Amino acid sequence: MKFSRETLQQIRDRVDIVELVNGYTHLERKGNRWWGLSPFKPEKTPSFSVKPDDGFYYCFATNQGGDIFRFVSEMEGLSFPEAVEFLAERAGVTLEGSPEQSQEDQERKALFELYERVGGSFHYLLTQDSRGAAALAYAHDRGITDESVERFRLGFAPDNGRWLYQFLQRKSYSASFLDRSGLFSRRASGFSLFRNRLMFPIGDERGRTVAFGGRALSAEDRAKYINSPETPIYLKKRTLYALDRALEEMRKTRRAYLAEGYLDVIAMHQSGCRNTVAPLGTAFTEEQARLLKRWVDEVVLVFDADSAGLNATFKGAITAEQAGLGCYAVAVPSGKDPADLYRDRGPEAVAEMVSAPRPVFEFMVSSLADSVASDPSANGELLLQRIFPYINIINSEVRREGAIDTLSDLLGVSSRAVRSDFDSWRRGEQPRRFERKPADQPTHSLGRDVALMLATAQDGGLFAYLRSRIGPDDLQDRTARHLYLLMEDAFRHEEPLPRGLIDRLTDESLRNQVLEKLTSGEYGGWQRSDVDRAVGLMRIRRLEEDARRVESELKRLQGADDQALRQLLEQKMAIDQELRNLKVRADD
Repeated sequence: MKFSRETLQQIRDRVDIVELVNGYTHLERKGNRWWGLSPFKPEKTPSFSVKPDDGFYYCFATNQGGDIFRFVSEMEGLSFPEAVEFLAERAGVTLEGSPEQSQEDQERKALFELYERVGGSFHYLLTQDSRGAAALAYAHDRGITDESVERFRLGFAPDNGRWLYQFLQRKSYSASFLDRSGLFSRRASGFSLFRNRLMFPIGDERGRTVAFGGRALSAEDRAKYINSPETPIYLKKRTLYALDRALEEMRKTRRAYLAEGYLDVIAMHQSGCRNTVAPLGTAFTEEQARLLKRWVDEVVLVFDADSAGLNATFKGAITAEQAGLGCYAVAVPSGKDPADLYRDRGPEAVAEMVSAPRPVFEFMVSSLADSVASDPSANGELLLQRIFPYINIINSEVRREGAIDTLSDLLGVSSRAVRSDFDSWRRGEQPRRFERKPADQPTHSLGRDVALMLATAQDGGLFAYLRSRIGPDDLQDRTARHLYLLMEDAFRHEEPLPRGLIDRLTDESLRNQVLEKLTSGEYGGWQRSDVDRAVGLMRIRRLEEDARRVESELKRLQGADDQALRQLLEQKMAIDQELRNLKVRADD
């Protein structure tokens, strides 16, 4: 849609840029300018300037500036036309358009007003009317507090199927409009879609109610949950439950938790994770991922531990990767979901569950390895097929190779075998059955750190280069640290590698494994650039763990000493910045 200069200027005249920006970051006046911390990136010293006389802002932290339309576009992730509509509504300016567009806009506006009215009626019935007493008792029994009842505007839809239609007709809504509203049965005109249900209003990113979800209160109802059908104001695939309630915290943390259902979301919010949202009766979609990308850099998947939940995690990981979002996952106790955990063990148990999310690929592979270990007859290579789609969509060659190495480590097979299976899978060929070591065979973990040791053990000059980059304490793997120290001893005695390493290995099992790997040629041909890449990935892994540790400590210290919190926040920002730099270099 095109907008006239007169309309844009009318909006500029009616919107106070200082008041607008103050809704996102606190400003203080200095002379003819206002200053505050950048709303676009973390910083300690204010570098964001607003000059109201000219109607412009400039951010010295990002070296970008603009007017109110640019600011709203950046903060809300809106296109220019969407930003104009957003500000026009705030300013009370009617936008020009074609008659067809005006008719469509009028229909949408009427639907927004209708859903707001109905949501208020449902809420009144739950909190102020005796007919909602049983529904309110059910909400309390599920651990929902009165504060959350108000914050999420929960409601109650009475069992009377005709009540809502008659109520709205008395408010002068036409029958044809109500039939198109999504609130009534398509098969029985005037009969409410939601009856005897606890109601969950669904809002868009601007806080406007666009749909409802209803939880059955009677065991006789065949569908435990039902959601509104799609309408001109509601598209399921690009809407997330509680987005309007989570947006503020998402902007602050640049992270979103993704749970499975309404009650899970509320339990997470009550446990301190106020940046939690949920898909609506569907898998996490590309449109939902792009929507979140406006405000966050990463998502944490909090899905059930059953097979359906694991499938949702696998699919969600692929969706997040395709959208360019960092992705983590948490292990939900078997047979529980966040709502059950909250009700049975309280908010502390939920907070502990989400305190240390794992990179989603490690979570996926660990789940896969558990499946293989628990079932000796499991066809491991078919289970690999569930992981390969994720590896395939990783854009970075460095990260893809690291993923294959991780997969081989955790499954106890060579990375060459996994890479071969992956290449076969990409060609659409039948997988072959790989052989895993018998469970009773003594073994040492030959992980990524060990791979680095074996690669440098074949060239004394390469190990000399490695020891100038890292020490044994930088290695997490105990076997890798042991190999490093043995090679360091050989290096100091000027004994050639790998003979100096082999001679010092006294553990027969480890010695045989090292000999097998060295003679296979699997780790031959490494260059300094390969060492740099491996060291970079190692540091990324360590920093990600440090970040999770600091985040856990931040949650624990909420409401504590401001100085301690500030120091942790500064530490977290420094870790995040170093991580970003390392990941950029790794991808280059």
